[in-house]
Amino acid sequence: MALYNESGLTFDLPDGQHFRFAQLAAYKRLSGQHLKEMDFAWVAHGKLFVLEVRSYTQVSNTLAGADLVALSGESKPYRYEALIDKLTDSLMLLLAAWADTDFGKSIKAGLPVAARSSLPLKLVIALDLPADLTVHLPVLRDSLNERMRGRMALADVRSVTLIDYPRLLTNPMFREFIKTEI
Repeated sequence: MALYNESGLTFDLPDGQHFRFAQLAAYKRLSGQHLKEMDFAWVAHGKLFVLEVRSYTQVSNTLAGADLVALSGESKPYRYEALIDKLTDSLMLLLAAWADTDFGKSIKAGLPVAARSSLPLKLVIALDLPADLTVHLPVLRDSLNERMRGRMALADVRSVTLIDYPRLLTNPMFREFIKTEI
C-alpha cells in the first residue's frame, strides 16, 4: 500500500492499482500549459475512482457560499471553475490514454496495468467545509453535473459525486482507502 497525506486526509492506496496524474512523466511534460488534474486515482471493485480533495478549513473565516456557487446573475466563482477544469482535464487525459492518441500512449505507459484500458469511472470531489456552508453542497453538486453533462456523456459517466469529508470517511466505498490524517 502507498501512503499519501493531503488536505487533512491520509490515503492508503493499493500498490500497482493507483496513480496520481501529477506524478506521471507525460503529465509533467504538459506542466505550465494550463492543464489541471484531480488528486488521486485507483482501481477498485471494477471501477476507476478519480478523486479531488479540497480542504477549506484554512479559509473558513472568509469563505462564503458565493465562493462556491454563483449567486443569481453572477459569474461562476473561481473555486467552481477550478473544479470544472480539473474534472474536464482529467477526463481528457484518461480518454486520450484509452484512445491511444500519440500523447495518450505516453499517458497510458504511466498508468497501472488495470487502468490502461477503459473502465467505468467514478468521479468524486470531496470538500472539507465549515458546517454552515455544507448547505450549499446539493446546489454545487447539481451545478457541476449540469455543466459537465455533455463531457461526462462522452466518457459514459453518469454523474460527479460531491461529498463532504465526514461522509467520505464513513462511506464503505472509500473508508478502506481514506482516513483522517495521522
